[in-house]
Amino acid sequence: MVFGVMANFYINAITSLSATTSTSIYTVPSGSSAIVKTVSVYNSNASNSATLTVQVTDTSASATKTFDKATVGAETKKAFLQNGEVMVLDENDILKMTAGTANYFDVFVSVMEVS
Repeated sequence: MVFGVMANFYINAITSLSATTSTSIYTVPSGSSAIVKTVSVYNSNASNSATLTVQVTDTSASATKTFDKATVGAETKKAFLQNGEVMVLDENDILKMTAGTANYFDVFVSVMEVS
């Protein structure tokens, strides 16, 4: 009996949201799937809170759905996956975020790609 070996790659997607339009944070490569382990943002503005929407595009279904929406306080970190929760994405699926205010959010996403 022969078993295929799957490779696991750990990556971080780190960026800042400089606009108030939907921004692609991470796209699963073709031929792979991904387990998203952490999705965190930091509101770097010293005075104001702002809203952030997290969305997932399921490319096989041509659908984008909201995963979570939150108001994040000034100089505050917000984790969107908690208590062992993970997000499983298929090839070409996209994790997106939309900031309510530009230039407030730093984004940190940790992913294990399986190919």
